[in-house]
Amino acid sequence: MDRAKLRGLATLVVPLLVAVVAVGPPAYAADPPGLSIRTKVVDGATATPVRDICVFAVPVLTFRLPDTCPQRSDVAGQVTVTVPEPGSYNLFVLPDSGSRYGAQWVGPAGGTGAQQGARRITLAAGEAKSVPMIRLDRRAVISGRVGPAAGEGTVGIVGPDPYGRVDPRYAPIAADGTFRIDWLGPYGWPLLFRTDHRPYQWSGNVGNRLLADLVPATVGEPVPGYHHLDQGALVTVSVPEPPPVGGRLVVRNAVTQDPIGVADRVSPWAFAPVMEILGGQQVKIQCLCGDTVRWHGGTDFASATPVVIRTHQPTLVVLADPPAVS
Repeated sequence: MDRAKLRGLATLVVPLLVAVVAVGPPAYAADPPGLSIRTKVVDGATATPVRDICVFAVPVLTFRLPDTCPQRSDVAGQVTVTVPEPGSYNLFVLPDSGSRYGAQWVGPAGGTGAQQGARRITLAAGEAKSVPMIRLDRRAVISGRVGPAAGEGTVGIVGPDPYGRVDPRYAPIAADGTFRIDWLGPYGWPLLFRTDHRPYQWSGNVGNRLLADLVPATVGEPVPGYHHLDQGALVTVSVPEPPPVGGRLVVRNAVTQDPIGVADRVSPWAFAPVMEILGGQQVKIQCLCGDTVRWHGGTDFASATPVVIRTHQPTLVVLADPPAVS
């Protein structure tokens, strides 16, 4: 199937979860009570335990960074990751910026940069599991240039935080379009670009992180790559009965939930921001309306109404209330 057909299919269906071959867990002491995942963090080359490495869990195929690290490995490399509710999770490893080790999704047999290739861990109510140890690799580098005439901006591996509380570890894109990221593990990664003249878009010019081109991170100095960034479509969102003060609109990809556009209220008397959003994707629209959160056509992400963003075609959305329950 060619790439254009694949992108179109992704706007309508959620990608299938990747099957993972089960691997026997290492021998640990008794698992702690409650919903938790226990593992051990070691150097991938020497198997030496590594302390003070941040490990956290996110629901499968969704991704955001925590505002503070919830769990770190101890002196023996052991770490217990707690989760809030039953479900399926992926583990992400985020060493500190100055670490010799690179970030990774925890895969079935080592690190990976693609979340869809990460180990899937399913917990029932009250369940605690031990999983095979996490093997850390050396940090690697991605460098490159974006164009044409895109202007300054940022590049990273995670969508923007709508609340502005989390450091996304974005690397700057300079005025000449060059960038450099040096804290990732040596795998292929989806990259999220945004510049003065181009909207948020994942490598390969897609709005869905799971369909992005994977850009390899290299130990040592890489050969810089070139990334052409596409223009987006103008999207206007009108909010009936807006909050008296403040307000922020968040446009999220309908498959991954990643924010793909954020806009603040433009004036005290109007709440109809115009955003540039990459076309060829479905999105769901969230309003952080003062003290309340509203969704276009629903009460949460799952029930919100998807909106098709067509390439280079303006779109007007009037934020709709959820349908009445009869």
